[in-house]
Parts: sequence; C-alpha cells; structure tokens
Amino acid sequence: MERLVSNRYRLIEPIGEGGMGVVWRAHDELLDRPVAVKEVRYSGVGEAKRAELNRRTIREARAAGRLEHPSVVVVYDVVEEDGRPWIVMNLVRSRSLARVVGDDGPLPPGRVAAIGAALLDALRTAHAAGVLHRDVKPENVLLADDGRVVLTDFGIATLEAEQGLTATGHLVGTPAYMPPERLNGLPAGPESDLWALGATLYTAVEGRPPFRGDSWASTVAAVLRDPPAPSARAGAIAPVIEGLLRRDPAARIPAAQAAELLNTASGTAPPPHQPTLHNGVRPTGESRTRRAKPSRRPRWIAASTALVAVGGLATAGFLLSGRLAGTAAPKPTPTPPTASPSATATPTTTAKPSPKLPDGWRTVTSRTGAFSLAVPKGWKGSKTPDRDSISWTGPGPGGQLIVEWTDDVWSDPVQHWKNVEGDILRRKEFRDYRRIAIRRLTYLGRPAADWEFTRAKGTTRVHVITRGFRAADGRPYAVYWELPDSRWEDHVNYFNTFVEYFRVL
Repeated sequence: MERLVSNRYRLIEPIGEGGMGVVWRAHDELLDRPVAVKEVRYSGVGEAKRAELNRRTIREARAAGRLEHPSVVVVYDVVEEDGRPWIVMNLVRSRSLARVVGDDGPLPPGRVAAIGAALLDALRTAHAAGVLHRDVKPENVLLADDGRVVLTDFGIATLEAEQGLTATGHLVGTPAYMPPERLNGLPAGPESDLWALGATLYTAVEGRPPFRGDSWASTVAAVLRDPPAPSARAGAIAPVIEGLLRRDPAARIPAAQAAELLNTASGTAPPPHQPTLHNGVRPTGESRTRRAKPSRRPRWIAASTALVAVGGLATAGFLLSGRLAGTAAPKPTPTPPTASPSATATPTTTAKPSPKLPDGWRTVTSRTGAFSLAVPKGWKGSKTPDRDSISWTGPGPGGQLIVEWTDDVWSDPVQHWKNVEGDILRRKEFRDYRRIAIRRLTYLGRPAADWEFTRAKGTTRVHVITRGFRAADGRPYAVYWELPDSRWEDHVNYFNTFVEYFRVL
C-alpha cells in the first residue's frame, strides 16, 4: 500500500538508497506533480543524538533550498514525520555519473569538461551563499535526460556559520572523494569541495577513482600519502584535475581559473569579465568558432530597438528582442496543459497533431507567417511592426510566447544558436547569463535545436527556451517561451503544448 507523507506526498517506489536513507519516486497530491522524496534514516544512535541529527538535517536542507542554480537540485519542502526528516525535491529523470561511467565506460574529455564546468558553477554559487556540499562524488552527479548536469544530495551539507551542528568526531563523506584535510580531522572549506570535484572528474574521464584501496582504511591511506594514479585519458582537462587534487588546500587551483580552463576544454568559453557563465552541457560543436561576418546584422539583433519602442518591453538584443518586463506577473491560475509536468520542456518529434486540444486552449493561425499553433483562451497576439514575428501574452503563468519567421541564412540549428549566443555575449547584451543547454533534436521531421538559458532582466531572473528549425521550404522559424525563473517548473509544459500543436501551413 502506498504511503502518504505529511498528508501530501504519496510514495510510489524507491529509486535510490545510500548510507543516510532512501530516495523515493513520489507524487505531490496537492500540486499534482512528480517529486523525489528523500527519507533520512539514522541508525545506531540514541534518541538525543537522533534528534540533534534531525535538526541538523532540516537546517541543512533549508540551506540547500535557498540555492538557485540550474545545476543544483531544487528542494521544494522539508517535513518531519515518524521522528525523521523527509526532503522533497525536484524529480530529475536521469542517470548518475557513476551509473553512466559504469554502464558506458569513461567519458570523452570534452564532455567531462562540460560536466565539470556546470558542477563548478553550482559549487561556486553554493559557496557564495556559505553552503558546503561535502560529498561531491559521481553518485551525486545526475546527468539528466534533458541534457542538464545536476548536483544533488546536499543532505550532509552544512552552513559555514552553523558548524557547531555537525556530528562532532564523525567524518561525513566517501573516502575516495574526501580531501586530505577532512581525513586529518580539519574543518571543511570550499577547497574541500574542489578536491572532491577533481576526484569526480578524474573518475569520469578515467573510469576509476584516483585513489583506491582494498578497504576503507587503505583508501584513506592512499589519499593521505600516495599521488593520484597517472591519467591516461584526461587530455586538455589534465591540468585542471591535477590542480584540484593538490594536497595543500591553499595550493589548489582557484575556482575561477579552473572554470576558465574547463570552459575552454569544453568549447564553451565565457565572455570577458563574466567567468561563471558556463552551464552548457553536452556540447555538439566548437562554440568559439566564429562564422564569417554577414553583410548585415541578423534581423533578430538589428530590430531590438524597434521592438522595444513598440512593445514597451525591456531590451534584450537578440532573436525576438522585446520580452517580459521585470515586473510582477499575474498569479498562475490555469491548470498546466499536459498531464505530466516536467522541469524541462520535452522535445517533440511527431509530425501529426493530437486529435483534441487541451481544455481551455484554442488554435490561432497566421497567414502572413504561414503557421498555426494552440494558445490558451484569453491570450492576445500582436504582430510586431516591421518584423516577422507575433507575440502572445495573457492571464496565467505570466510568460510570453513569440513566434518569428525570417529569411536568415543558416543550415545547422545547433550552430545557429551558438552563433547567436556568441554574438550576444560579445556585445554584453545579457546580464548574468547562464546557458542550461543547446539540444539537438528532430522536430516535425526536420533538424531542430532547443536553446535553454536563464538571465537577469531588470529585477527578475527569467528562464527561456527557444526552438529553432526550418520548414520544408527552407523558411526558418523560432518558437520562444519566457517565464520568471521562479515559475518555470510549474509552467514549462506550456512550451510543450505550443510546439506540439505548431504547424507550418
């Protein structure tokens, strides 16, 4: 019989188990969405000690819940029931890095560099908030089905200001990935997480940890006295791994320098003075390669001024420039249009429309743009003067849909988005930009690519996904969906419905 935790979270099946508990696939009955619930178990301790550990776990889970980063698992809720904590998180459909390496073998250095860049950015965000992870290892790195890299299990993380709550005299972590200072009983610091990251990247590229013994004690001894096993596959990321695995914490490569090297090795170099813009995963090309200068600026850049003047929206400076202003948006009211909410949009490959529109939606047609798609009833569309685009807004999630068709010349949709991204970053037109992914897919039977990212816009952080593709006659289209980042998980499925019902006429 399925159990209901806190009269809200229905446990369905266990999906992972470790030394500190079990992770369940569950369903949030109140918000009607899938979640992951970690049941934290402490054994072999007395009641007083268990109560102390419970308090510590709840505080640390709340600390993790304050972090906002696409590569940090989202903590929704923390409850206490039956004398133990239950941590409710975003359900990330994924395989762990440990599982991927175990199943598929060592990964190429370029892919490991991209994974490392995303993890390092997540750790830098956590460290800036005073949060240490203290158990970075391949088992806690999720490679999501949608292309994201997600660091999970901050359950043993601790706020630096609350180190008195740690389990005195007990080491928390996995010896093969624990830094020497921790094994010697010294306090953890940000450099400790960097060591663990280095060991994790070594495992990903070599297929084995850098320090390995036949027992817990021999592994500890290897970390404390032996150099890491020589790397045979690391290639361009070897200097990063070597720098992160220096025994003296003060001698380890600085995070900013490691980020720069990882981005270069992954082919995703950040723009000047913005060293942390490196969340790209699964790179599919060398993104630093510059195309030949066009004879005119692309229309999705050149027309930004006109769009802002017409729409009264904040400037953006790239494809479909005018978008949601950084003001408070209406409170969400409609039910998400699909039955299975997801934190990331699902690539659509079918070319046949569904037989019935979702309740509360209607079909709209643009003869000028030669397309049709579905939008919620009550949404209003407006053609942008002097531009080949139409935008829709309306009650509900507080987002903006834009469809643009152009005569721009490009052949590879992935490289096209990378070129657009590079133009924007070189012009410094985005503030605090973070790429989540540029994903290749087949859409309506044609090559396509989704570009997903977040950026600061006024006082709001917005989350964007835009799909680029060409019709059979060669006309390029982009379907763009933007929301405040805080509302992304609840309303990303609007994008799924937009692209599901989009048809070229």
